[in-house]
Amino acid sequence: MTAWWEGLSAMLKVLYCIAIPSTLLLVIQTILTLTGFGEGGAGANPSDTSGLDLEVDSADTEIDLELDGADADIGTLRLFTFQGIVAFSTTFAWVAICLVKGGMQSAPALLLGGLCGAAIMYVVAKLLQVSAKLAENGTFDIKSAIGESAQVYVMIPGGGESGGKITLTLSARFVELNAITEGTESILAGSVVRVTDVVGDTVVVERVTA
Repeated sequence: MTAWWEGLSAMLKVLYCIAIPSTLLLVIQTILTLTGFGEGGAGANPSDTSGLDLEVDSADTEIDLELDGADADIGTLRLFTFQGIVAFSTTFAWVAICLVKGGMQSAPALLLGGLCGAAIMYVVAKLLQVSAKLAENGTFDIKSAIGESAQVYVMIPGGGESGGKITLTLSARFVELNAITEGTESILAGSVVRVTDVVGDTVVVERVTA
């Protein structure tokens, strides 16, 4: 092993120092993904029952940049993730090693290795993007309830006091949400209301008059 290492050029030594740790990290990532470790946050599916924090301010920092008139996919594509960098380093190093050992000059070998690594990093980013969107299919943004009509399930006390609940169909799901009203009068169970605002995991409603 020592003789093999000493026989390598400085360029190959550097490439192997990148390739071997990156490959080990890639293998560990793959094993953790297949065994389900490290999953959470973004893929969590909130229950339809109340008492859960349905705010979209997720600690997973999967931030969607919503640009007017732009494709939403652009905002969710993140190239420089840990997974993407590991995939880039692994591909770049091994491709460059193969090309250099095949007789190619260092500069073009590094360039082609970088291009292959960038392509793999883009593929990984797209896979993460699709995975995040699939995870979001089971969730909903509570703010989308604003303007929707609902039925009072548990009486809503007046004056902004908590304790009330409403039910409505949101994103093709029948959900139950905590509700308050800014009016002075309580809203009895069975009444029809309209959602006017969202405060945390609680919606603000007003009575719908006939």
